[in-house]
Amino acid sequence: MKRFVIVGAGFRCYHMFAKTIRDRFSDRCKLVGVCDPNYKRAQIYIDTIDKDMKYYEDFDKMLAELKPDAVLVTTPDGLHHKYIIKALEAGIDVYTEKPLTTTKENCEAIRDAERKSGKKVTITFNCRFVPYFAKLKEVVNSGIIGTPLSINYDYHLPYTHGGDYFKRWHRHMEKSGGMLVHKSTHHFDVMNWILGDDPESVIAQANRVYYGNDDRPHGERCMQCQYKETCTSFDWYEDDKEDIQLLYFGPEDVDNYHRDHCVFKPDTDIYDNMSVSVKYTRGAILTYTLHMFSPSEGFRINITGTKGRIEFNSFDYDKGSDNVIVAFTDDKCVHKISVPKASGMHAGGDDRMLEMFFGDRPDPLGQCSTSYDGIKSAMIGISANQSIKEGKRIELTEFLKKMK
Repeated sequence: MKRFVIVGAGFRCYHMFAKTIRDRFSDRCKLVGVCDPNYKRAQIYIDTIDKDMKYYEDFDKMLAELKPDAVLVTTPDGLHHKYIIKALEAGIDVYTEKPLTTTKENCEAIRDAERKSGKKVTITFNCRFVPYFAKLKEVVNSGIIGTPLSINYDYHLPYTHGGDYFKRWHRHMEKSGGMLVHKSTHHFDVMNWILGDDPESVIAQANRVYYGNDDRPHGERCMQCQYKETCTSFDWYEDDKEDIQLLYFGPEDVDNYHRDHCVFKPDTDIYDNMSVSVKYTRGAILTYTLHMFSPSEGFRINITGTKGRIEFNSFDYDKGSDNVIVAFTDDKCVHKISVPKASGMHAGGDDRMLEMFFGDRPDPLGQCSTSYDGIKSAMIGISANQSIKEGKRIELTEFLKKMK
C-alpha cells in the first residue's frame, strides 16, 4: 500500500487525486495526511475522502510524523518549489501539478534537490495521455511526414474558461507566472514530447486586451454582482457547482480567499493575448498563440515536415463521434486517422494518466514525465515572459544542458 500526503487542498486536487484514489485505487493507495493553511477546507477532505487522514498546518511536521511514500503538490504555482524541495530533502518522491515552478532559479533548485536526494519528481502533464495527442505522437513517430520543421499551434479559451483564471489567484503573475507558465506549459510540454526535442530559444509578445478593464460595468464578486445575468464570463460549471461551493465559499472566512473575483477588476497583472515562437535544437520552429476571450474553446495544430503535413483541429462546437487527424504527403495521398473521443476530464487524459501513475501500467510512449520535462516546458513560459518584458530573444540551450 503506497501512502500519500497532500499539500494544497483545493478543487483540482479534490477531483484529480483525492476522489480518484478513494474510488479507484484504494486497494493500492492511501491518503494519510493533508496540509493546507485553511483548516476548514482540509476538513472537507477528511470528512468526504478518508476519515483517517490527519490534518496539518505544518508541512515539515506532517512529513516527519507520517513518513509518506510520496507527496502530492497542488498548491498555487508560485509555492510548488517550496514543497517539492522539502519533500525531496526528506527523501520522498513527488507528484506535482503543472507547472513545475514559475522561475528559472526555482527550476535549478528543484533539479539540484532531486539529484542530491535520488528521489523522483513527476509532473501531471495530462495532455500526453489524451488519446488524440498520443495518436498524434504515433503519427509523427511513424515518419509519414518526415522530419517536423514547422508547427502552428493556436489555442482559444472562451470567456467562461479563460475568464475563470481572472477570478482566482492565477490573475497575479507572482502566484501563477501568468498563463504562459500556468496554462501553456501543458501545450509546450506536449509539443516537446511529440517532437522529441529540446527548445533552443524563445521570443514572445503579449498584452491584456479584454480582462482587468475597470471601465466595463462590473461588481466586486460574481455571486453578488448585479450584472451576472448578462456577463459573458459568469459561469460556475454546473456539474461542479456543489464542490466549488463546499471547498471555497464555506471556508472563505478562515483566510478571506475569494474564488469569484470580478474578471474586470484592475488588480490583475497577467496577459490574456499571447504569441510565442520557439526554435528547437533540430531546427523545427513552433509558432504558438493563446487568447482567452473566444466564444468557443478549442485549438488548431498544423505540423509541416520534410515529406508532408498534418492537420488536427478540436473545438467544443464540433460534436462529431471521432477526432480526425489528417496527413497530407508529398505523393498526393491523404491519410485520415480517426481517434474515438474519450469520456472523462480533459478529453480522457486524466483517467489514463492516473491509471499509469497509480495502476502501474506500462509506458511505451514515454508519457510519464520527468523533472527535466517539467523544466523544459516551464522554461519556455518563463522565457516568454522575460522576452515580453525585455523585448529580446531568450536562449535556453546552455541552461538546459545543465539541467539534464
